[in-house]
This record gives sequence, structure tokens and C-alpha cells, in this order.
Amino acid sequence: MTYLARSKAVGRVDTDLLSQRKKEVNYWRNVLERIVAVIKFLASRGLPFRGDNEIVGSPNNGNYLGCMELLSEFDPLLANHLKTFGNPGKGNISYLSANICNEFINVMGKQVLKEIVNEVKLAKYFSISVDSTPDLSHVDQLTFIIRYVKNCVPVERFLKFIPIKEHKSEYLAEIILSFLDSHGIPIKDCRGQSYDNASNMSGKYSGLQARIKDKCEFATFVPCVGHSLNLKLYNFFSGSTYRWNKLIEHLDSKKVVKSLSQTRWSARADAVSALHNGHKQIIEALMSITKDSEQPRETRDEAFSVSRKIINLEFMILTEIWSCILERIDKTSNNLQKKTITLDIATNLLTSLDDFINNLRDKFDDFESSAKEKNPESDYKDLSQRKRVKSSRQSFFDGSGSSVQLYGKDKFKVETFFPIIDTLSVHLKQRLSLYKDINQRFGLFFSLKTLSSTALRQCCKEFAKIYYEDVNEAELEMECLHLKEYLEHVSENEETDNILEIALRIFLSMMVTNCSGERSFSKLKRIKNELRSTMLQERLNSLSLMSIECDMFKNIDFKEVIDDFANLKSRKQKLKTQLRGRLWRHFDPTTRDNMKVLKVTNT
Repeated sequence: MTYLARSKAVGRVDTDLLSQRKKEVNYWRNVLERIVAVIKFLASRGLPFRGDNEIVGSPNNGNYLGCMELLSEFDPLLANHLKTFGNPGKGNISYLSANICNEFINVMGKQVLKEIVNEVKLAKYFSISVDSTPDLSHVDQLTFIIRYVKNCVPVERFLKFIPIKEHKSEYLAEIILSFLDSHGIPIKDCRGQSYDNASNMSGKYSGLQARIKDKCEFATFVPCVGHSLNLKLYNFFSGSTYRWNKLIEHLDSKKVVKSLSQTRWSARADAVSALHNGHKQIIEALMSITKDSEQPRETRDEAFSVSRKIINLEFMILTEIWSCILERIDKTSNNLQKKTITLDIATNLLTSLDDFINNLRDKFDDFESSAKEKNPESDYKDLSQRKRVKSSRQSFFDGSGSSVQLYGKDKFKVETFFPIIDTLSVHLKQRLSLYKDINQRFGLFFSLKTLSSTALRQCCKEFAKIYYEDVNEAELEMECLHLKEYLEHVSENEETDNILEIALRIFLSMMVTNCSGERSFSKLKRIKNELRSTMLQERLNSLSLMSIECDMFKNIDFKEVIDDFANLKSRKQKLKTQLRGRLWRHFDPTTRDNMKVLKVTNT
């Protein structure tokens, strides 16, 4: 009781000091909470922080100090802080400097990465996807995407931009394995990979997927699914406000011509759709510019030349074909880009698209009739030209033979239409074959009602043969028979460790596309832009994490971050030293001199 009584702060000699210290701690904690809130707001939107200066009250002090000033108009504590500690100069504490802001950004970025890594470890099974692109400062950045299952739902998360010096598969494999090892993520739990079609990435024997598979034999590879005249039209109209206004005037409410994007494949569908729907109005706009005597001769000649090209029957047929194909491809692509898509849905979408393209082989007459409705007088270009007779040299014993020459519709159909359909079909089948192989492994979970006991036993045997470290054949077969009852009573938060749940988590963690990597490149170009080209790699990764994974970032409680920052920045002194300093100031000069002499004598 005596110890407890003496340990109470009330009545002690340092009571006032402790009260003053607690008051200061609360004050600076409140300031830091507002600083963290401003950093969360700017970082989640990918906005810049710094301005031309760091002067409070300056119109050019950047978004960070600007937001602090805006909050101070409605927050007395922050208003008093800016008034007291604003523009303090070197050596004075205000926590408003760029260095403090950068330290908070790094600490918060590490906290987001820590949360993602913890979720991956808890989920156990995951898939990876990597891709690279040069940034504005010509540094090749390798984006690292990971997919895992959280609360029975697949999620894809960005982890880091890693600067690389080369694209050899050995080097990339070493970078990936080193990154996973440094964060304690075991590569043996990797169950899927997804890369683009470059040989160093998707090569079956010496590519990155083969080297990762050497480290983890369960890491299955899934491929990435991801018109010059149109560009000439866009450049012609957008090169002058007069020509652009003429185009809008004739198009009325229809879409204007679009520019082709190098990164967004949907831009091709938009460009062809705008040209297809506004074909007649675009020709009218071009002819109007051609007849305008106030326009330069070069402009009128270019407008006339472009108009002659787009009224060709071949061009109009191609517009009809590509508008039909790209519209369907764009809808399929948008569904494939969803983060929560699974392999069975992706396989069905690609199968449907492949069937649709193959069925177009018999619809050439429909495309031709639609094109001729726009311009009934048009015809194939080669029919109005002089026919050339090819000279054929017959070798000895070859006998007589007649050379076949195609013209008009037959020539266009054989040399242009069929190659388009066949090329698309071949590339789709290449991607679809791998999807079907992987989907077939997990197909037993979607057709349990129709599978016989013999077929179910064979499917379980094949599945257990591939993932022998994760599942047991007998237990898998038993649990498949009770799947329906299991799904009815299992809850999201129930901790289970049965074979069936493991198999389903492996299936949901399979990477389907690498669209998340492409999205991260868009953020990269926004965060590291022309005005921020000298940004350090650590800051780039922290800002990218907080912007790309903003949904997770906003839900993280950063009170621990403030504690970590306080521990990092604390300049603690022993209470005895503080008390001695405070008492020393109350003594008169004579007493201080006597105490100095006494201290030297005692020493």
C-alpha cells in the first residue's frame, strides 16, 4: 500500500512536470493527427506535395501546406500552431517541414505494405504477375502484383516498383525471389503466374515462368489477355480549331473521331466506332472544307485526299468488320479486367469470343451490303483498273496449268477478310488452350451434380496428383460429396483447414490477367511526372502504394504510426536531469557558484 501510494503522481515532487509533459504530448499528437490526415488525402489521390517554397502564407507553398492552411481556418488548434510555429527557421520544431512530411510518407507506405504482406501470409496461397515499363527518368520499373483470397473473395494488390537493369529471365527471377524472401513470403505457396507474351517472360523452357516453376512446381502459368487512316483523320481535324468545329457541326450529337492510345486497347474500339457511326457526316465535313475558298490550298487538297480514301468500298467494308469485332472484343476485355474474375468465367468469355469470330467467316456478304448502303455507287478498286496478266514459266514435265487470278469481291475476301478472321482465331485459341487446361483441373467443383462417382473419383485423383502437397485424394473425394452441405453452414470468419477449402482457395488465387500491372503503370506516369522526375525510389513506392491501394490505405488506423514516429524522433532526457535544470534556474548566482565548487570538490 505504501508503494502504491508513493507511485501516484498526485503529491509527488514531479507532479507539475508530468502534467506539463502530458499536456505537450497531447498537443503534438493532435498536430500530428492533422498532418497524417492531410498526407492521406493527398497521397490517396496521387497529388503532389511540394511547391516553390515552404513558407506558410505563400500562394506557392504547395498542396501540403495549402491544405494545412485551409484546415486552420476551421480548426483553432491548427490555426494557433501555424501562428506560433509557422516559418520557424532551422533548428525549431514545427513538424511542418518537407523532411518530416517525407518521413511520414515512408512510414505510412511501409505500414500499407506490412498490412498486405500480413494478408498474403494469412491467405497462404497466392499468384504473381510482373511487368516492366520505363518511367519518365528512363528507369525501367518492374511492377509486382500479387493475388490471394481474403474473406472468400479474390483480391489483387500492388506491392512495389522495383528498378531493374536488364530483362534476362535469370535476373528477373532472382529479383522476384529475393523480394518475396525479404518479406517472408514463401515461394512454395505460389500457385500461379501471369506475364505478357515476351519470350523472356512466358518462355516455356528458359523464360521467367519456367525459372519460377523450378522453385515452385505448382506455380502454373496463365497467359496475359490483354488504323493509320483513322489517325490521319484525327490529326487533320484536331490540327485546327476551325476544322474541329466544322466536324462537330456536321456530327451533331455523334461521337467525334478519336486518337489511338498506346496503352488503352479500348481506344481502338472507340476510334473505329466513331468512324463507323459518323462516316457520312465526316465525309460531309471534309467536302465542306474542300469547297471553302478561304482555306489554304494545302488544307483543301488534304481534305479532298482523305475524303477520297474513306469512300472506297474496301475501306467501308473494313470499318464494318472491325466495328463488329472490336465492339465484342472490348466488352469481353472489360469483363476480363475485373480484379475478382475467376478462371472459369474467363474461360467461358474467351470461348464465346472465339465462337463469335469463327461464325463471322460466313457473314462477309452482310458486311459488304452494309457498306454499299452508305455509298451505292462505290465498287472495288481493282475492277476499274487494267487487269495485269502474270507471266508464268512452265518447267519441263510440269504440264499445262492455268493461273488463277482473283478480282473484286473474291480477292478482297480471300486476301483480306479471311486472314483477319483466321489470325484472330489462332491467337485466341493459343490463349484459350491454357485457360481450358487449368480450368479443367478445377472443373469438378462446378459440375458435381452431373459427375458420376467414377468420374468424380478420377477427377479427384488427377487434382491430388498435381497438388499433392496441399490435398489428399481420399479426403477430397469425401468432401466433394458433401460440398453442398458444407457451403450452407460455413461462415466467412470460420477457421477451417479442410481439403476442399484449400482446393477452392487455390482456384480463386489463380491469376487470370495482368491488368492490375497495367493500371499501376498509369499511376506511375501520374505520380512520377515531369515536375517530379527526380523523386527517389523509396518515396515513389510509398506514394504508389498509398494511391493504388487507397481502399486499404484509408481504413488503416495510423495511431501506431504516430507512436512509431514519436519514438523515432524522441529526444528523451532523464527526469532527474530535467528536474535539476528547472531547480538550477531558481538558485541565486552565489548559491550556483558554491554548488559548482562543491561539485568539483566531491569529484
